[in-house]
Amino acid sequence: MVKIVYVGFGIVSQGLAEIILRNNSVLPLAKNLEIQTVGILDIMKGSLIDANGIDMQKVLTNANNADYSLLSENILDIPKAIQEINADIIIEASFTDIKTGQPAISHIETALNSGKHVVTTNKGPFAIGYEHIFNLAKLKGKTLAIEGTVMSGTPIINVLNNGLLGSSITAVSGIMNGTSNYILSKMELGMSYNDALSQAQKLGYAEADPTSDVEGLDTLAKVMILANVVFDVQLIQEDIAVKGISKITLSDVKEAASNNKRWKLIGSVWKDDKSIVHGSVCPKLIPMNDSLYGILGATNALKITSNILGDTTIVGTGAGKIETGFALYNDIISIVKG
Repeated sequence: MVKIVYVGFGIVSQGLAEIILRNNSVLPLAKNLEIQTVGILDIMKGSLIDANGIDMQKVLTNANNADYSLLSENILDIPKAIQEINADIIIEASFTDIKTGQPAISHIETALNSGKHVVTTNKGPFAIGYEHIFNLAKLKGKTLAIEGTVMSGTPIINVLNNGLLGSSITAVSGIMNGTSNYILSKMELGMSYNDALSQAQKLGYAEADPTSDVEGLDTLAKVMILANVVFDVQLIQEDIAVKGISKITLSDVKEAASNNKRWKLIGSVWKDDKSIVHGSVCPKLIPMNDSLYGILGATNALKITSNILGDTTIVGTGAGKIETGFALYNDIISIVKG
């Protein structure tokens, strides 16, 4: 039996919980091995710890009605709870400041130091502390899985780490935020920015406070993660130019369409001819002959440039409760297998 604890019980964690229930709590690659939830720790919604297993069907049924009354325990010291609870894997999905990586860094460090594996979709910790956190995981002999940090359920981290062995990557760029791409796609159909944003929030693509998505901070974090994954370089936020989509108007979108182009929020990380790594986040006009032109809705796409294959574009879902929850689920399976 694999015992898990949710740290943060928002959209992503609920997506994972739904997937586990849908699969009757049985891992498809490890038959008869049950995933049991023994803790939910959320500083806002409340917490619940039960060593015998939490009835997640009841919790999810209530959560669908915005009722978190079952999470009746008021646990303010989350790191202490992580340390003391008897569990195998911590699911870290708390609301985190992208600029500081907190409180997720503290949660992850505590989990690793107390002998627990960590699965997370949280970007902040790895944008600013990638090397430190992975070194700690290695020191403690625990797995730290971050597949969902860049393209939700699309396995881009695994592709970058294993799929292009023998080929030297010189650049990675693309659409890294499904929410902003969804908004721009709807604006092409004549919807106002505010209405498109409201619809994205209703569909669960955007948070109540969409700043991170629409102002490029979410994409910035992913660019910094990719700099570590691809080039083993820790970029500094202040050195990366960042601009979001909130100033793009319907007039801008229509003008682009008249020229057979589309606005896309593009994140890029690349190595120049002096082997210096750079990053940027900004809206760009994409022509019809570009592989990113046809990427619509809450879809992400990364264009990987390498010395042997040239440009390889990976397309996949970039937002959504179930899609991002699946990234967590997939990482759990990987830990159990290996």
